[in-house]
Amino acid sequence: MPQPTCQAYPSRSCGRLIGYLLLTAGIILLFVCIPGWAWLALIGVALMAAGWLILRLCSTWR
Repeated sequence: MPQPTCQAYPSRSCGRLIGYLLLTAGIILLFVCIPGWAWLALIGVALMAAGWLILRLCSTWR
């Protein structure tokens, strides 16, 4: 059976470029649209998660 001469999908490099562009656009929109109080809440959640992880690691090594 002969191989098709045209590609049905874009090449990997083109797909990676489109993926990076979409990822960058999403990050920019995220930074622009989220209000300041929400960033503080996210930092608080991250600090609580880090504290919980440290407590779990410390109790494991006893």
